[in-house]
Amino acid sequence: MNRAYKNKPLSARQKLANKLISKKRYIVEQCFGIIKRLFGMRRASYFGTAKVNAQVLMKSICMNLKKAAHKIFVDKPPREAIRPNVA
Repeated sequence: MNRAYKNKPLSARQKLANKLISKKRYIVEQCFGIIKRLFGMRRASYFGTAKVNAQVLMKSICMNLKKAAHKIFVDKPPREAIRPNVA
């Protein structure tokens, strides 16, 4: 992200780049927040890079399973999926 400094405002191109980055960053940061809050990932439980990487991978898999379950059981399917138009 680009930052404006004293006596040096952002150009229009930099503002647009910040806007585009912030939309993607918002989605990613939400996932990290959920992993921290729900799955207890504030601190690593293990020592060593390999074990910590495995822990992060497992927490990420749990996050993806949670998102998939939410899409399957909570979100309503589109109307066409329930009753397709037959002509």
